[in-house]
Amino acid sequence: MTSRELANVRLSEQDGGWVLVLTRTLEHPREEVWNALTRADRIPDWGPFTTDRDLTAAGPVKLAHIDMPEAEEVEGFVLEAEAPRLLVFKWGTDILRWELKDEGERTLLVLRHRFADRPQAPSYAAGWHLCLDGLAGTLAGEKLPSMVGRQAMKHGWQELYERYAEKLGIDIS
Repeated sequence: MTSRELANVRLSEQDGGWVLVLTRTLEHPREEVWNALTRADRIPDWGPFTTDRDLTAAGPVKLAHIDMPEAEEVEGFVLEAEAPRLLVFKWGTDILRWELKDEGERTLLVLRHRFADRPQAPSYAAGWHLCLDGLAGTLAGEKLPSMVGRQAMKHGWQELYERYAEKLGIDIS
């Protein structure tokens, strides 16, 4: 998938909040995807934050935004870590649920991002889209430039934001 193709995405209301679901098939085995998702030394290669530890066991974790020095470090908490199929953690008040399923030699990744404010959905979708592009590239052994924080604008974030807003039925005018 190139960053111009929109991800398989949906948005639903759940328990007084919103859940954005993005699905991506990655051309790598589940164990490799798991390592990229959970190892503190690999997350900055594709993700929007750094962590003070691997995300492989339940418990507190500190998350710091990449390329956003004005953003404060956020307290997180790994709620579930079942290698190599499920990672659930809190990022501030949001909950991120990463599900990994085998599809032959490939992996089906399902990200469920639970948050409070519906108008944020296109922003999250565009950001996660770029992160998942980075994850796919990282898994393929590519050394990619950062596509998060302020750098996201250089990689099509605005266009993705507008297209996801339209797809999700959210007025951004």
